[in-house]
Amino acid sequence: MYSSPLFESAKIEIQGCDGSGTWHVHGIGQGSRGVYLGEGQVKGIYDAPTLTTWVSSAHQSGGAMKRRKRLVRDVSLGFHISDDRTSAKWGAIESAFRQCFDYREDDWDPDSTLARIDYISEQSGLRMLDVQLWEQPDFNPDVDPNVQGYSNPIIPLRAGQPFWYEEPKTSTWSTTGSSGSGFVEVENRTDVPMAIKWIGTRGNWVLPDFSWTGRKGHRVPGTDKLRGRDDSARKIIMPPIGTTQGGFTVDLDPKQLMVRDAHDTNLLGQMPVPGRYFQYVIPPYTPRTQLPVSVTNAPAGGAMVKLVMPQLWTRCQGMELAA
Repeated sequence: MYSSPLFESAKIEIQGCDGSGTWHVHGIGQGSRGVYLGEGQVKGIYDAPTLTTWVSSAHQSGGAMKRRKRLVRDVSLGFHISDDRTSAKWGAIESAFRQCFDYREDDWDPDSTLARIDYISEQSGLRMLDVQLWEQPDFNPDVDPNVQGYSNPIIPLRAGQPFWYEEPKTSTWSTTGSSGSGFVEVENRTDVPMAIKWIGTRGNWVLPDFSWTGRKGHRVPGTDKLRGRDDSARKIIMPPIGTTQGGFTVDLDPKQLMVRDAHDTNLLGQMPVPGRYFQYVIPPYTPRTQLPVSVTNAPAGGAMVKLVMPQLWTRCQGMELAA
């Protein structure tokens, strides 16, 4: 079996979209189910793909970058599928492994997921990437693979969300009274801007929406460089959350409704200050910082708010800020 210096001390596993369990394809345990990665057939797993747009004025020497866009990530993985180390026949192994991947989530299964690549390294631990087929696999054997008991398909995969991710971190504040104030802790140790999510219970909430400034590892609330204004003490008054709403979620992920209740009803139109919405993500390499929160008119038993912090990375390992 192939062991490349590229993956030395790393382990790569495939989690099938069909619930077939774990396929160990590189590192300790590779090939235990008859499948392992091919030499020179692993492409697209490191830096997240990026497109930059540049402009140049009529009399300017050179140019200037105006925009950076993160693109979908295309990954190409070649696998050796062989029945020489298992009791199963090649056809059964190949068929089961092919079912690990699909073009989309199952239209009829509400609990379906995409296939996932797990990359486990000594340096960075477990990072994951959700992938799906974007075209048919390249598989054109010269001879009958049933006779050889071997094949080498190339699987073309695409990650619509191009960043490797870890399990999100959370920070919670609560009160047993009808009102109160306190702090939740935020931190972004990754190299990707963090679109945070707030999840809260009933009450009248005031949440922070701070701008940030400072060098990597030393970010603090301060003047926003891009907007040119200081929103380091900016707060958002939430709509009153009562029995009808049941709770609320604030999500800075642009693919989601920014403010919704527990029933996924859009609450943006009910914001007490029209046009005053959440604007600021948490910059990469932001150290632990206390964010103030407060609530009034909470029900009997008190109130709780949780800050969810996604952990996204441009690479499958590394990019941690050096101490």
